[in-house]
Amino acid sequence: MRNYKILISLLFLGLLAAGCSQTNQAASENQEGLTIYTTIYPIQYAVERIGGDTVTTETVYPPGVDAHSYEPASKDITKIAEGDAFIYLGAGMEGFAETAADALASQPVELVELGQHEELFTGGDHPTENEEDEHEEHNHDEDSHKDEASSDESHAHGHSHEEGAQSDDSSTNENHTHEGHSHGDHNPHIWLDPLRMLQMAELITDKLIELNPEEETLYTENFTALQEDLLALDGQYTGTLEDKTEKQILVSHAAYSYWEERYGIEQIAINGLSTSSEPSQKELTAIIDQAEKHQLDTIIFEQNTSDRVTKIIQEEIGADAATIHNLSVLTEKDISNGEDYLSIMKDNLEVLDQVTK
Repeated sequence: MRNYKILISLLFLGLLAAGCSQTNQAASENQEGLTIYTTIYPIQYAVERIGGDTVTTETVYPPGVDAHSYEPASKDITKIAEGDAFIYLGAGMEGFAETAADALASQPVELVELGQHEELFTGGDHPTENEEDEHEEHNHDEDSHKDEASSDESHAHGHSHEEGAQSDDSSTNENHTHEGHSHGDHNPHIWLDPLRMLQMAELITDKLIELNPEEETLYTENFTALQEDLLALDGQYTGTLEDKTEKQILVSHAAYSYWEERYGIEQIAINGLSTSSEPSQKELTAIIDQAEKHQLDTIIFEQNTSDRVTKIIQEEIGADAATIHNLSVLTEKDISNGEDYLSIMKDNLEVLDQVTK
């Protein structure tokens, strides 16, 4: 029934947008700068950093919602139709965004699905902080990128949740798959890796230049400043975690495989890539065994989710609670405190530093 309501809303949007597209286009021509709608917060952050005062950016997610399950009202989709561009991740994470994009395909709004770029998931192609001097200018040529051997297999020992990774990883880990929200073959939480966030920012820069070529110099300069911040952030993560010998973390949500790949973190995840996928009794037992084996005394929750299974395990092993921010959306508290991508990622690093040895 819920899906039918969404389809009806989108059909209504199609009729409405067809009737007022000329009005919207005329209004857009009279406005200064670009109006960009986004989904997850890291996209919004990158657009704001790169676009500066030439771009008005708004996310379709209300503060604090679960980005995996949120579905917007028809008025939200109508707003998107009135913008210059809708930049979203897709990649199986935002089912509503992909459906909305289909409905908006005939409208003037530019539709940008970042998740179509396979390189965002298969490996970072940007230098580390130590190589920053060699990349002072924003280069859009493919020849400037270096391939980096990588793997997106989850190393959540005793509890792997990424579909498609099981056959390759079954010899080293006990792997389990939950039914529920599917993300295809990739973990969509690419923004948790600063170097993948940098790749995403470069794609956004290219799109903004395409939409507003008169501001290419500004966008390139702003990208360079953001690049420096992200490379420095990657250096902080590396410097804090590289000498750790016990990097297992007990987490409520299997979102951290890119930290595994980049920094050697090992996630023991209670729920799958979707926060709605819960483990079986057998998997619960395996998780508890792994937590006891590694003497984990802290369980990591997320800022916008709270599930009963994670709390049950917390009680079972007598663990303390910590919070890692998944950055998919900001909370009201984040907004009032002036938090942003960089400050939250640094807070997350402090938590990782405390729970690893």
